[in-house]
Amino acid sequence: MTHRSFNYVRTFRQRHALSEEELALLINQRSGSAVSHFELGDRVPNLEGVLALQIVFGLAPREMFPGFFEAVEEGVMLRAKRLYESLEDKTDTRSQAKRDLLDEMPGRWREDNAEAL
Repeated sequence: MTHRSFNYVRTFRQRHALSEEELALLINQRSGSAVSHFELGDRVPNLEGVLALQIVFGLAPREMFPGFFEAVEEGVMLRAKRLYESLEDKTDTRSQAKRDLLDEMPGRWREDNAEAL
């Protein structure tokens, strides 16, 4: 999966008049060049960085990195479909619990996207 995708880091950094170095300080990065790499889509921040950006700007990761989020989401849903298909002939309670979880995933996805609209 390519990490290069559109994101809103630069938009919100500039909207709030932060330099790359200032944002790097806030989100615990070593330098402004790390922020530049995030903004260009060359790198995706680690979990701490994503959560820090959410705290700084008040945006969920799906809003800050929509392209990357969609790519991850698509991959998860494709793998969920394959797992579901592998469980179709199984009737034990553990397999049923897994199918129940997998059945709920598309509904949660629709709810999340309806709220975003």
